[in-house]
Amino acid sequence: MVGKGTLKCVADPGIVDLAEDLKILSDPNRLRIMCLLLKGERCVCEVEGELGISQQLASHHLNVLKDSGFLSSRREGTSSYYAVERGKLEVMTRTFLAYLDCRKKSQPEKDVLCCGVPGEAPSLPRAQGEKKEMARK
Repeated sequence: MVGKGTLKCVADPGIVDLAEDLKILSDPNRLRIMCLLLKGERCVCEVEGELGISQQLASHHLNVLKDSGFLSSRREGTSSYYAVERGKLEVMTRTFLAYLDCRKKSQPEKDVLCCGVPGEAPSLPRAQGEKKEMARK
C-alpha cells in the first residue's frame, strides 16, 4: 500500500517496464548492436561481420531487440535490414533519467514530482552567482 508521503517512483508501475527494457539492453552483444545501428541501418550479415559473431547469434539478438520495440526491420530481397526505433530509446532514456535524477517529466502530474513527495520541490543546483551570494549570508 502506498502512503501519502511515498515517492512517486516507488509506486509507479512504469518502473517494471523500465526494468524489462534495461534487462533487454543488459546483454553486451545487444548493446554493441544498438551502438552499431545508431550509426545507420544494417543487414544481419553486416551486424555479424562488424561484431564478429555468428549469423545465428546476430539474428537472435536482433529479433530480441525487435520484439521488444527497440528495432524496426524491413525486407529487401532475401535480406532483412534493421534500424533503431529512436522514439522507444528516447522514451526509455527519459524515464530512466527521471527516476535516477529526480527530474520532472515533460508533463508531470499536478503537484507530484517524479521522485519527490507531493508538493515538495527537488533541490536543483544554483547558478554560480547565487551560490556565492548564499555563502556570504
